[in-house]
Amino acid sequence: MATDSQGSTFVFASATYTVTSVTVTPGGDLLDNSHLGLASGANRTYQAPALKDDELSCETLGSAVVSVGTTGLLTFATVSYTATVSSSSVAYSVGELVKQSLTFKIKS
Repeated sequence: MATDSQGSTFVFASATYTVTSVTVTPGGDLLDNSHLGLASGANRTYQAPALKDDELSCETLGSAVVSVGTTGLLTFATVSYTATVSSSSVAYSVGELVKQSLTFKIKS
């Protein structure tokens, strides 16, 4: 069943943002450890990484300044994470609302 995303907001470091899009990217889930000793036609082999790199990227309305390196509690869709801002930018365009793009590194 589809989930309606209308009205979605997120809270970061006690500030609430109106979201226009969100992308959650779990990173570093598997590392390819295949080698030339595998038989021709064999499946690749994988192992869990020593480090993970999960990200949440979003666009929000407004131009609130959020500095790269800021760490705080991020709550989205009833789930909370400790997150650090890794990228922050603001876009101004004729005939458009001001939009901010934020990328967070998530500590799970």
